[in-house]
Amino acid sequence: MDAPSAIEFRSSGSARLRYRLSRWLESRSFATTPERIGVWEGLRAATSVSVMVIVALWLHWPLLAWGAFGAFWVCLADPGGSDAVRLRALGGFTFGGTLIAWAASTAAGLGPLTAGIALLPLTFLASLSRAYGPAAAQSGMLVCVVAVVAVAFPRPPLAALTIAAVFLLGSLWALVLCLVVWRTHPHAPARRAIASVFARMADMTADLLTRGRYTSTVQADWPALNAAHRRSVRDAIERARDIVLSLETGQTRYHYELAQVDRIFAGLIAIGHHLGKRATPLDDGAERHLLHRLLLSLAEARYQAARRISDSRLLLGQADMLATISSQLDTEFGRPIAASAQVLHDLAQSWIMKPGHAASPTSLPSKPPRQILRPISATVLRHASRLAVAVVITYAIAVWLDLAFSYWATMATVVVLQPFAATTWPRSIERVLGSVFGGLLAAAITVLLPTKLGLLASIFPMTAATIAFRFVSYTLYVFFLTPLFVLVSELLQPSSGIASARAINNIIGTLIGAGASFLLWPDHDARTTTDILAEAVMANFAYAESVVGSLKSTQEQVDQLRRKAGIASNMAEATRHRMVLEGRRRGARLDEMGTLLEALRMLAGAATTQWLRLCPPDESRAAYFREISEALAHSLRHPSRAPEWPAAPNDMDDLNLAAKAVVATLAAYVLGTPPPDEHSAVDAANERDP
Repeated sequence: MDAPSAIEFRSSGSARLRYRLSRWLESRSFATTPERIGVWEGLRAATSVSVMVIVALWLHWPLLAWGAFGAFWVCLADPGGSDAVRLRALGGFTFGGTLIAWAASTAAGLGPLTAGIALLPLTFLASLSRAYGPAAAQSGMLVCVVAVVAVAFPRPPLAALTIAAVFLLGSLWALVLCLVVWRTHPHAPARRAIASVFARMADMTADLLTRGRYTSTVQADWPALNAAHRRSVRDAIERARDIVLSLETGQTRYHYELAQVDRIFAGLIAIGHHLGKRATPLDDGAERHLLHRLLLSLAEARYQAARRISDSRLLLGQADMLATISSQLDTEFGRPIAASAQVLHDLAQSWIMKPGHAASPTSLPSKPPRQILRPISATVLRHASRLAVAVVITYAIAVWLDLAFSYWATMATVVVLQPFAATTWPRSIERVLGSVFGGLLAAAITVLLPTKLGLLASIFPMTAATIAFRFVSYTLYVFFLTPLFVLVSELLQPSSGIASARAINNIIGTLIGAGASFLLWPDHDARTTTDILAEAVMANFAYAESVVGSLKSTQEQVDQLRRKAGIASNMAEATRHRMVLEGRRRGARLDEMGTLLEALRMLAGAATTQWLRLCPPDESRAAYFREISEALAHSLRHPSRAPEWPAAPNDMDDLNLAAKAVVATLAAYVLGTPPPDEHSAVDAANERDP
């Protein structure tokens, strides 16, 4: 099979487009993870909601809409993982939401003023759940949603108890469906997340094959594309790590796999760095054949990583063949492929020896003892206070304007407002876009399928899509959520203009939530752009220092420092992209910052290449990297003071040239002109191999 057919084997055109779009959005703070589509979770949620809606129509009891809401919110609160983790999250939401539904409805029955006053403590207390982790934060946020919806249904205490009982019924039905009747494997999210890392690395390898056909003069955009791939894969690895930790699994398999994919990623970094310097295309024989085999092996590894019990005999054969061929090519191109082949061999062997576990013991991160009461940070308290005040403001405006379905406005405020402004505004944009286009879809459905049977048939796919895409893209989630709520309301609480009311109310609530993040006790990230850049510089130089210094013999330490360097560079690049969208390109010298970040990527690539050479430690060189790192960080934080630059080593190899390029580009960013003797560093670092 030749190289072009390998690319076709790996990925269809639509898949390549999907990953390209994902990388573009991720660089602009709009997270999208197409590999996290939850089809079975969506079908399960659709079943739970549809049953409650059918019963409500059959009994002619519109109040059972609360049962449908409860069932949907329980499915939305499901964090996945072990039964214990899920029971705590879903049980906490079910009983907390039941109590809040009764209290909020009762308070609203006493008048709008009482309802507004009651919303303050109810939303504040529910928001404090953020102190107990992501699963509890999601449940607490949904309890806030219950509160703002319940105040739109004012009832006397006994009638409010009926609402709470119906909500409890729908929630318990969904809870039993999720935990007992329609179970999913607790580790499925971990397998999907790790498989997605392999998929993104395969996508990166496919672009490496494409890039290898041309010279750098033809592919002038390679640095940006290479950086986008490296950022995408690193983010995917860290998402998988968070998912594995959140599932509280005692298995070593997933931790071992994460360590292995990180080492394969190091090989791809080295290959990309080599191709970025190279002036000639890849050899159509040995080199392209090796990269083609690596692509096939990564595709097979992705398939096996997604399986509960892996059958890695094919992968083992592929890895052994790849190792045999690549060992004969002791070059900057062959060494990373040989290292990746060895990692794939070890991974395949671990699946054969003991499916579902690692081949050798892997230390698991220690978990803190579970606490019933935890200290609440100032950030959580500030966010809870801000959210409570913003919700009351939205509620007051909704009452003043006499908005129909006013709870859609207060609901938007709850879900849009985040602890930091940097995450609130992207969510606000996504919420508005999803609401507008979702409202158009809802209007089209009500026109094309005006009968109750047609609307009922539409609820199932809308619910399934909403839950299936909840972790993929917030815009897509809101896009399907909007017609879902409109259709349920049209069936059980028919009224004119429901779709437009949903869109308008969402925009109002979103704008108030976004404004509150900037005006009410703003809690911006304590780190400035300078701090973020300094951390990226120091992390990348610490990695380079570990490669050439005494830590070289400790692979785990080098792996950890490489990971920190990648995370720090990703953070700096995300900050720069956000500033570009805010219109701060000229004043903040963002073009110069982009050149600096490109130089840091080049430094990490050169360090990874150096690591694979297995050279003896050089403590004097390590000391130089340490000193230059401190001088660069000093120059960033104190641009008016000229730092003392340490003397550069005489040996101007690839790694030292990359370090000089960082010095030159940082000086251009801070001072506007490079320091003495550094004028040609970038050009020298970009010299092409023959």
